[in-house]
Amino acid sequence: MSELQLYLNKYFLTKAQFAAACGIPEAELNDLLAAQILPGPSYVISEKATINSAVFGESDAADTIAGDYFRASHTVWCDRAKQLVVEHGLAAASEKMKQEFMRDYIAALTELNASVWHMQDCFEQDGTANAVDLVENAEFHWQHFLLGTFGICTANPVSATKIARKGVLQVKLSSLTGNGSKMEFSHAEANDILPIIDAFADAVMWFSPAEYARSSRKRLVDDMRPRLQAAMTA
Repeated sequence: MSELQLYLNKYFLTKAQFAAACGIPEAELNDLLAAQILPGPSYVISEKATINSAVFGESDAADTIAGDYFRASHTVWCDRAKQLVVEHGLAAASEKMKQEFMRDYIAALTELNASVWHMQDCFEQDGTANAVDLVENAEFHWQHFLLGTFGICTANPVSATKIARKGVLQVKLSSLTGNGSKMEFSHAEANDILPIIDAFADAVMWFSPAEYARSSRKRLVDDMRPRLQAAMTA
């Protein structure tokens, strides 16, 4: 069995497995996906042994089993979707889920802007929100939510808050390290950045063998940490 298949087996479920984990027939899962109320498959393995994702596009996937792969932890979103369908019906439930996600995401981004890193594309220097840009940012993340993107890149994508935190930490770390291209750091810089790397490492996914070489974990954690540790001991 390939390393890629082992990775998928560890963190993801096939459509049939995901429906069973959600406690619904596969046909009902298809209805929820069609209504755009919960994340779709993060990976799709084709019969031609390619893997496709919204983040990295298409890559080779030899010795893998074809199918749609859903992040196992996304069952929490399915549980909420089912509850909203019971309360509001399928047609209205999708908009309710979107409203909840965007509300929680905007609240999290607002708090993170004040406590972790200034998100200049959404907030003024004094913390005042740029309302239009903030809503556009939340809408963008909602669309990636539906694409299953956060199942690929976020370690624990069970809430809009955790999704937002991973994103803000990545923006902060990218800004401080030239998106991972900076090679030399002072002792003081390394001392400040290493805890951010630790926080980001906890928030970001491990990434599959098909995409790890292009991933933020490799660029901002695994490649960056040795440079900073060297600066600490220089």
